[in-house]
Amino acid sequence: MPSKKGSSRLQAMMAQFSYDHRCADSCLNKIRKNADELDKFLDTLSPGGKNKKEK
Repeated sequence: MPSKKGSSRLQAMMAQFSYDHRCADSCLNKIRKNADELDKFLDTLSPGGKNKKEK
């Protein structure tokens, strides 16, 4: 019986770890998306921004 108790505890810890990192990944994806949009916006504002990147 002790192995079953330890097994459920391990499963609970793994589930919590997975949940925590899934939430963190979701937040990081939003940050990456916003950073990409900001980069595109700043490129349109800067004169000759695209010419510098192409060279």
